[in-house]
Amino acid sequence: MITLNTEEKIFIYSWLKNILSHELTEQQLQQYQQGVFTPLFDFLSEQDLAKQINTVRNSLMQLSNLPLAHLELAADFAQLFLLNGENSALPYASAYLSEKELNQHIAFIDHLLFKYQLKFDHNLREPSDHLAVYLELLITLEKSGQKEKSFNFIQHYLLAWLIPFNKKVQKIKTETSFYQAITEILITLLNKNVKLS
Repeated sequence: MITLNTEEKIFIYSWLKNILSHELTEQQLQQYQQGVFTPLFDFLSEQDLAKQINTVRNSLMQLSNLPLAHLELAADFAQLFLLNGENSALPYASAYLSEKELNQHIAFIDHLLFKYQLKFDHNLREPSDHLAVYLELLITLEKSGQKEKSFNFIQHYLLAWLIPFNKKVQKIKTETSFYQAITEILITLLNKNVKLS
């Protein structure tokens, strides 16, 4: 059973946001392969995520046998998230919501961004319907201790489009299943969070 306290949720959501926002650098991948994240993986395995963590570990092992592993993983990231909407699972709410739903989302997201005075790196230039923005807002809600708002945000704003996003991610063939497992971890945690509310 998944039981996370607020600090653990914040840490894990931050980790997921970072890993799903951009390709891992060569140094970051080396940290994964050298076991820096073993305590996190062990913890998540104990939280009913052993299957997904095993996939992550197997993918890292698979990559360790490749001479340009970071480029291979970057290619997986690009295949999954950066191509057109037919060939990739774009990490934007606009790819999965109707225009009416999207307008409601954007209005609410922009309201929260203003309310919490959140600003993003202008070099990233991500619109407010990007997954990283949603996760940053979820982290902010968790930090503020507003559990009911967090649950509402997950149920009505994140899962509304992340479930079809994840389904698409799982169907795309890549060299490794690293990112497929990561998105499955995210969906599982969000679903459990809502069910525990």
